[in-house]
Amino acid sequence: MFVPDSSFVALAVVFSVCMFIGGIFEIVFSIANRKSLSDWGWHLTGGIIGLLLGILLISRPGLTMVMIPILLAIWFMFQGFYAIGISIDLKRFGCNKWGWNLAFGILSIACSILIFFQPATGALISVYIAAFAFIFIGIFKIMLSSELKNLKDNNERLGQLLG
Repeated sequence: MFVPDSSFVALAVVFSVCMFIGGIFEIVFSIANRKSLSDWGWHLTGGIIGLLLGILLISRPGLTMVMIPILLAIWFMFQGFYAIGISIDLKRFGCNKWGWNLAFGILSIACSILIFFQPATGALISVYIAAFAFIFIGIFKIMLSSELKNLKDNNERLGQLLG
C-alpha cells in the first residue's frame, strides 16, 4: 500500500501463491467438515477454483501481471459473497457478531466492483483497492474463526450437559 510500484509485482506473486495455498486449505476444510456442514460443496468448489487459479497464475507470471486487476476483482467478489453466506449461517446459529461478517463481505464486493469499473487505471489503483480488500477479507476470516470456535465450544458444552 505504501510502495505501489514494487507492491504490484509482489502482489502478483503473493496473490498467485495465496490462491494456490488457500485453495488447498479450503479443499481440506470442506472434505474434513462434509458431515457437519450442509453447504460443504460450496467450500469445496471455492477451494478447487482457488487451487486451479493459483496453478494457472504461478505457471504464467506474465499473464498474472496483465490480469491481476480482473482476477483480484473476481476473487474479492467471490470472497465477499462467501462472507455474506457465512454471516447468514452465523445468524441462523445465533451468533451475535454475524453483522460484522456481513459488513466485511459487502465491503469486499464493493472493492471488487471498484476494480471492475477501473481496470484500465492499472497497477496503482489496484494495489490500493486490493490492500483494503485484503484487510476486509482478513478481518472477516479472523472474526469467522473466532465465531466458529465459540460455536464449537458451545456445542461441546451442550453435548456434555445433555450427554
